[in-house]
Amino acid sequence: MSYDREIDIPFDVLRLDDYTYLAPHGISIQAETLVRAGVDRISLVNRNVTVGPLDPDEPINDSDAHPLFPVDEFLSVKSVPPLLTRFSYKLLQVLGITMEVIYNYYSESNKKILNVEPSQLSIARGRLVIGEASSEPMMIVWTGAGFVVVPSSTPLISQEEAVEEAEGSITGGKFRCKYGMLDIVRR
Repeated sequence: MSYDREIDIPFDVLRLDDYTYLAPHGISIQAETLVRAGVDRISLVNRNVTVGPLDPDEPINDSDAHPLFPVDEFLSVKSVPPLLTRFSYKLLQVLGITMEVIYNYYSESNKKILNVEPSQLSIARGRLVIGEASSEPMMIVWTGAGFVVVPSSTPLISQEEAVEEAEGSITGGKFRCKYGMLDIVRR
């Protein structure tokens, strides 16, 4: 079992000149902002879709992007045929869609993120990601007084007992996993 630190969120697919881009669904977008930024043609291609990684054999050209909005990630709308889309933090920045705006919008309907700071959120692989992945394997340890999380390579003190390996993310200085928020001990 692992703790799910990713939340599916819906996107709208926008065609900006000749390129398809993603914007979080439900958050107001002002077309005038895009026109002022230098986009000539704007259209809505699809609404309220989920996206995922491209198929491994999908041919992409890394330079295939709007000159104003560099691509952070190529994704696919799972349709027939699949639709290649682009995700760009620069586009979100131009539209004024910050992580705080995304947090305020999605926290109303998803209680998983209510206790998370907006600074701990990011978007990757077409999902809202909570926290940062740990750079090394972590394990839960019983200290005799409570449970803490330590890197698996950390030698244990005599009264400590390893309970199990844990998967999760680092959020606000704590380790978030299926057992809740646990303190991280570094030696």
